[in-house]
Amino acid sequence: MAKIHRMLGWLVAFGLGAGAWPGLAVAQQPGAARAPTAAGAGPVPTVVVTGANRGLGLAWARKYAERGWSVIATVREPDRAGELRELARAGAPIRIETLDATDPRSLEAFATRLAGRPVDVLINNAGTIGEEPEQKLGQLDASRFDHYMRVNALSALLVTERLLPNLRAGRQKKVAGISARVASFAAYPRIHSGLYYYKASKAALNMVLRNLAMDLQGDGIAVAVLSPGVVNTYGTPDDHDAMSPEMRASMTDIDTSVAGMMKVMDGLTLEGSGRWYRYTGDVISW
Repeated sequence: MAKIHRMLGWLVAFGLGAGAWPGLAVAQQPGAARAPTAAGAGPVPTVVVTGANRGLGLAWARKYAERGWSVIATVREPDRAGELRELARAGAPIRIETLDATDPRSLEAFATRLAGRPVDVLINNAGTIGEEPEQKLGQLDASRFDHYMRVNALSALLVTERLLPNLRAGRQKKVAGISARVASFAAYPRIHSGLYYYKASKAALNMVLRNLAMDLQGDGIAVAVLSPGVVNTYGTPDDHDAMSPEMRASMTDIDTSVAGMMKVMDGLTLEGSGRWYRYTGDVISW
């Protein structure tokens, strides 16, 4: 059981390369979106990152702040976001906002506070892998299914909808959600059983983002599904005994993962909207 709980310290978000998609403008490709400049070299872009208290969300907030972006980092409980608060106290351009991304009233209050503020990039990072026993065949807790769907899928839809005026006013107009390779029917990795609710909710997230890409094309808003690879999001000690050889071989560190996903977002265009990208820039099949 101890191994199982240590294992839950890992975000099982498997990536798979399948060749770069033409709509992803990377490096010096003509027409590619340029990497944003630091403050003082032009308009300062704004990014909203949900679930920024730790792991990937904290890394997104920190790395965008290092670029000189204005970062709006949301957390459910600011008092428990020690590292994020320390970054803000140290002078990083981070504004911490309280938000429960599954609660319409919390979303309404958040959107009101951001009224009139252009947002260039929205990173729907909030999510949960949850507890393994309640998602295991023979032990399923049916009462928990809705929780996973709300946190991993519905939250991205609700946050994006409420921030549409901000995104329309932004210059870059980009939205992303964090998925997992276990949500791919084409590339489904047979390296971890169970996790029924997590896998189903991430597959639902994929469809949410695909649909948003269609609906928002007319607004010039590009939407990407991102896969960070297998990363240690909770900062727990590596437990190689609890991992399959495939998982160990595909591991990457958080900084490499987030830097790669930021590069994907830098190069995202409307042509490549509605696609699923690994942090390396490769496309994942649905």
